[in-house]
Amino acid sequence: MNKPWINLAFYIVVIIARLSRIKERWSAPLLRGKDWFFDAAVPPDFWKGPGAALLRNYRWRLGIPWAIEGGILLALWAASRLNGLSLAALILAIALFTRFNYYAARVVTENRARAFEPPDAIQPATKVALSLEPRTLWNFTDWWVEAAIALLFGAAAVWMIFMPTPDPLEPRKFIGVLVVNIYIQVGLLLVKLGIIRASSVAPADNVEQYLAWRDSLRRLAIRMCDLSRVMFALYPLLLLCVITGGSARLAAAIAFGILFIAFFIYEWRSRLKHLEVARCTKPAKFPLLPAARNARGLLGFWPSLPMLLLRTANGYALNLAAVPVRIAGVYFAGFAGLCVWLAR
Repeated sequence: MNKPWINLAFYIVVIIARLSRIKERWSAPLLRGKDWFFDAAVPPDFWKGPGAALLRNYRWRLGIPWAIEGGILLALWAASRLNGLSLAALILAIALFTRFNYYAARVVTENRARAFEPPDAIQPATKVALSLEPRTLWNFTDWWVEAAIALLFGAAAVWMIFMPTPDPLEPRKFIGVLVVNIYIQVGLLLVKLGIIRASSVAPADNVEQYLAWRDSLRRLAIRMCDLSRVMFALYPLLLLCVITGGSARLAAAIAFGILFIAFFIYEWRSRLKHLEVARCTKPAKFPLLPAARNARGLLGFWPSLPMLLLRTANGYALNLAAVPVRIAGVYFAGFAGLCVWLAR
């Protein structure tokens, strides 16, 4: 069941799929032009001195997950543990760490840039508006995507049942692959649900544009979540085609290549549309909640506050008492237990 070259091909596909996100984060401080460093308004001469140093500091921090990922990959390869299961676990863990690393790099450098911000650059919002639009997972479900995922899993399961295998352990290994992929589907659905339910606050003097930006960001994240689910659902079927060999392997490679190019173009165009909306949206300063006024650091524990990311005097902090953090902890503990059970 362990096919080194298909694992390598899958990993290369994941890297290519990351390119648009890498490009976006690389240029994120300059999204709104030279007058801004992220959401901090900066003077005209900022980029001739401290701005250049802050930009370099921010960008080298983005490479930290890549260095960690490369080290883990080499360790897995040296220990002969580089298989589909370990690769999927690594991709999930690094994807989560990459997002936290990006936020940390942004908070640190943006806070330093605020030291150069003119006092009257951005006036704090005196009035805010809340989006009361009810959002449920059902309303943001694309049934064509769900049908495609169910069809891919069903086709792989039926193929495995009727495909003769010389190795009696082969079906058990493939069931393990299916179980892991279904578990990943559950995790991505939890992420999607969290994105949908995230609250939206907008300054009263710029409500429509600000909420349009938030809605654009929400829909982009949901599309990327659904695309990731389809890509993971493809893996078991692709693996069976590779095991079968012959024309099935060639047909799978061609079909997968065409689908990946289509997904990549769709993702890139969707991201460009969102960035255009973000570029036209002026940043806003919101009043700090009482619990956040004395908060320090990137992590905190505020059981009385429901939000995951809490705005503090120093940027944003992750609220470890939020429900999504607890759900994520249970989910990853379950994933670790599943990996141990399947490795036995």
